[in-house]
Amino acid sequence: MKRRHFLSQLALLPLSLSAAKLFADSFDDFVKSQQAGVEKIKNDFQSYQERYLDAFAQYKRELEQQWQSVEISNQEAWVEYSNNLQQKTVVDYAANEIRLSYKTSESSDKINLSAPQSLSQDLKSLLNRTEYQAIKNDPITRLNNEQPKQNNTNQNRILLSELNEVYGGIDIATKTLASAAVITSKTTSKGQVVTVKISLAKQLPIKRAEKYYVSAVKAAKKWHIDPALVMAIAHTESHFNPLARSHIPAFGLMQIVPASAGKDASRYMTGKSRLLTSTELYEPDFNLATGSAYLSMLQTRYLKGINDPTSRLYCAIAAYNTGSGNVAKAFIGHASMQRAFAVINQLSSERVFEILKSDLPYAETRRYLVKVMGHLESYQKALA
Repeated sequence: MKRRHFLSQLALLPLSLSAAKLFADSFDDFVKSQQAGVEKIKNDFQSYQERYLDAFAQYKRELEQQWQSVEISNQEAWVEYSNNLQQKTVVDYAANEIRLSYKTSESSDKINLSAPQSLSQDLKSLLNRTEYQAIKNDPITRLNNEQPKQNNTNQNRILLSELNEVYGGIDIATKTLASAAVITSKTTSKGQVVTVKISLAKQLPIKRAEKYYVSAVKAAKKWHIDPALVMAIAHTESHFNPLARSHIPAFGLMQIVPASAGKDASRYMTGKSRLLTSTELYEPDFNLATGSAYLSMLQTRYLKGINDPTSRLYCAIAAYNTGSGNVAKAFIGHASMQRAFAVINQLSSERVFEILKSDLPYAETRRYLVKVMGHLESYQKALA
């Protein structure tokens, strides 16, 4: 209800002038407090973002002193370095492979391209790693003065439990992976590097998806959305890498940005906006719940004016990636979603999809929409 209409209705009530003034003043105070709350979240995120990017840059500089090819965890891969920065472990979720790289003082003609003596031990350590340990050991998290909250779920949940399940336990998995290693050596400006590349079983991406299915269904049911949509978004955003992050920064399975989706979803979930942290969003259950709440919010609030549910779904998927303002631009050239509703409601859902696919402002979002719809169809069939 708009304030002017609200106060006009208030005038019809049998209140004294002083009471009416008191109520109006209280309303003004309420509006100011809401605006102040939003501004605080914005300022807090800006400060958080600056600290995060500073920590990221500091860590990258340290790595550049040791490695010519610097890799840091992103949406597709989880990366960890040893304490002395001489060993690099990459779990590439998109390529479905593990890469272990070792710096060595040996010259290329003296290197024996057999498995490093520590390979089995390193693989076993990796297969025993818990989500809590992985988050706690993350240098950027530490540099940003964040610590994960330890609980029975993340303390005991193995980061790569799907590998142990597919290969028949940690011991068998260790032997199987070691035997599949392809070893190469490369001379770089920072020294000699031996890399062990291990291609993983083709069924592992499916196992990763199954790992989070129960949590996704629980979150989707709570917020009255399609579980297949939650799975499709998570698949597209992170390939089910629970420690995924991007430069924005965004975190976790559904790549939640603390200041946008995180802020709105937290208000939608609890009635109070707050700045979510990376360590919270690395928790798969919390991440899936937050992403599901935000998808629900997009469809039932921000995009409620779209009459056709299929058209609304297409717009919600695009908005999840780029925001509703950019969705509006695809139809009317500027960011007013309210004005875009009238145009969208005159179109078939097929035409809405085609316009989004061709006219969304960013190519990334256009590709994103197509990818999510492909995954959505697959998960709808799998969950039927």
